[in-house]
Amino acid sequence: MKIIDMHSDTISSLMEDKNLSLYDAERMINLKILNSSDYFLQCFAMFILYENDKEENYNPYVYCNEMIDRYYEELDKNKEFITPVYTYSDIERNLKENKLSSLLTIEEGGVCLGDISKLEHFFNRGIRLMTITWNFKNELASPNIDLTGINKRTVTSNTTIKPTANIKDGLTQKGIEFIRKMNELGMVIDCSHASDKTFFDCIEYSSKPIVCSHSCVRNIADHPRNMTDEMLLALKKNNGVVGINFCHDFLRRDDEEATIDDVVKHIEYIKNLIGIDYIGLGSDFDGISNDNIEMKDATYMPKILSRLKDIGYTDEEIDKISYLNVLRVLKANLKD
Repeated sequence: MKIIDMHSDTISSLMEDKNLSLYDAERMINLKILNSSDYFLQCFAMFILYENDKEENYNPYVYCNEMIDRYYEELDKNKEFITPVYTYSDIERNLKENKLSSLLTIEEGGVCLGDISKLEHFFNRGIRLMTITWNFKNELASPNIDLTGINKRTVTSNTTIKPTANIKDGLTQKGIEFIRKMNELGMVIDCSHASDKTFFDCIEYSSKPIVCSHSCVRNIADHPRNMTDEMLLALKKNNGVVGINFCHDFLRRDDEEATIDDVVKHIEYIKNLIGIDYIGLGSDFDGISNDNIEMKDATYMPKILSRLKDIGYTDEEIDKISYLNVLRVLKANLKD
């Protein structure tokens, strides 16, 4: 069993305390947990607020670079436990050598400030996947939950939020340029948080498979961050992957605890609609609360796969969900 998790906010949480270590910090993800829980590759997102009125002279580009610095400091201190990957050959080598791998990502395309040279800068620093928007409108595109001008981090935890799918505002002309440049560089396009229109625009303009790294099914949990059937069908045509998010409000829209069975319900729905080849895992650990969810930390990931086994999924199907589908997308995007 091998696991790829397409999205976590662990480094963001470590930025709050310089004394914490990625190895054993009391977080939903740390290296001790990953190395004991069948993980092969963890994506670490640089989550950046595009707008932040709580910090004087705030600049998302500058802060993202500071976060990347912290990421590399942690990897250097823990190089016996985890190895960064930059090319698909790196991934293949670590797979053969059974090494825990780390992939650096950005959650907010606005960190580039609309400047292609800054995108190239981040690629040169090791970024291999970027979420086009978070919950702010930026120079590239629009999100489905728009906090522009509100300046606060409200991920999802409000059961009163209703789907208000943005089918009008998608990629800007600058956004189209970025999509093409990301394809050229070898950087995966991530449409989690993007408006419905942005998602379909990315499908249209990308020459390579995209991902929705941490999203679920809107037809099960009626939330604007989840994907419609039409979006899932388009993702299949693109040969992309959706990573199931463990956030309570993405899994269910009531006050009952979100469980492993809820995760399985979303997997089953996608499998029945578009097939097994387009499903991955994107926990959003350390970016979501573990209140009212069964999946308290990364030790629960193997339990999800065991539940799939119990209900009749084959080893091949489980491997596709746990890592092979994501590997296919990485191979199609990353350069050697």
